Amino acid sequence: MNLDEAVGRLFLIGIPGPEIDSETEKTLREVKPGAVILFSKNIVDSAQIRNLVNEIERVLGFKPAIATDQEGGIVSRLREGFSVSPGAMAIAATGDVENSSIAGRIMAREMNAVGINWNLAPVVDINCNPRNPGIGVRSFGDSPDQVIAYAKAFVESMRIGGVMSCLKHFPGKGRADVDAHLDLPTLDVSFSTLDSFELRPFREISADSIMPSHIYFPQLQASRVPASMSREILTDLARNVLNYQGVLVADDLGMGGVSNYFSPEEAAIEGLKNGMDYLTYCHEPEIQRRVKRYLTRKIERSSELEARLQESLKRVESFRMKAVTFEKNSLDEISSSENQRAMQEISDRSITAILDDKSLLPLSLSSVSAIYSVRLSRLVQVEDGPQRGIPKVAKEIAQMVDCPVIDYAAGMTVEEANELVSSAPRKGIRVVFTENAHLHDGQREFLMRLSQRTGRTLVIALRNPYDAFIKGVNNCV
Repeated sequence: MNLDEAVGRLFLIGIPGPEIDSETEKTLREVKPGAVILFSKNIVDSAQIRNLVNEIERVLGFKPAIATDQEGGIVSRLREGFSVSPGAMAIAATGDVENSSIAGRIMAREMNAVGINWNLAPVVDINCNPRNPGIGVRSFGDSPDQVIAYAKAFVESMRIGGVMSCLKHFPGKGRADVDAHLDLPTLDVSFSTLDSFELRPFREISADSIMPSHIYFPQLQASRVPASMSREILTDLARNVLNYQGVLVADDLGMGGVSNYFSPEEAAIEGLKNGMDYLTYCHEPEIQRRVKRYLTRKIERSSELEARLQESLKRVESFRMKAVTFEKNSLDEISSSENQRAMQEISDRSITAILDDKSLLPLSLSSVSAIYSVRLSRLVQVEDGPQRGIPKVAKEIAQMVDCPVIDYAAGMTVEEANELVSSAPRKGIRVVFTENAHLHDGQREFLMRLSQRTGRTLVIALRNPYDAFIKGVNNCV
């Protein structure tokens, strides 16, 4: 393998669309990536994905690792025609670790069938900050023990199903209140705190890869750079303290937590120099090609970078060979009635009701006097769920009871909330669909004031469960 090929093996890149056009072929031939990541924009159906993977292999002349983010829930790239799993928090809400194994095994076998052999999941961030904008329902919970139990079952079932896994986001960003897609979060916590909390999943779960993210730890790092480019995090912490010998794969180096402060070329150099194995560029083919050329020139002139190249090359090639030797399952396995039934059972068991008035459920449709619904939005940069606007469930209930849906914006003002309450009926059951109401003053005011009105209110929290604990909310699903 020559230098050009060796450098390419360290790249994980995305491609623009669902087929190989001339520019994509040019990028693949020039970058020669060791791994390719597929997003929703690359996916039409199962047969198309398998053909796309075959075409990528044809153009490259070797088999790269094929990655995607199939966490379940709001981050599920494979949706139409696949068995979609509930998200991590929903699985944990069932109270049965076996459900994590079942969901992971089904997802893995369906991914494997289309040629995807690397799942950039599970999320092992501990969701200890209700105001975290990027994790929330993507986490198995707010305790290390719970996260470890469910994530370990997920990882083991992935391996059995023929897919490599990835723990993210190292060294942990559950406490963050800034989304790294937009800017660089800072977590000013001590090593002892991290060691007893955030680091436990990374230490206690044996995984094929770990994803360092773009987050700054001032008590661990000498300078303000993302963990994904920090020697203290990538080498001192991951390799020397945790003795992790697997692959380190960067979160997308085009995210705001990096790109606001470093050029794509600087990110590649600093990442590789300080201990990263896979350099991830998910978008913009011209940048992918440019960074590959730049990095190759720099390695030619630096014995330090050449040594790091060889060190990472051994890891990524060992990883890639494991990934591509999994035997593919049949496409008939995808979205089978058995798989669909299993996912539905997990979904049903995940629904949790906290009720002061237990007579509210099952819901008496004849008693519903009003239906209010937040207009759903894309809250997390990585999510790709199908719903926008008024949720389907609200529309269906409205049709069943012949009652219009009164919709409102997630960020409505307190004044708008008070106006909405003033026209609310004083009898019957008012059903209110929320999405992260605990983060918005207007939604919180609306629920609090509505609860003071005569009649009964049932809140349906469509995203994080924290809406159940807003003052005045006594009945919530």
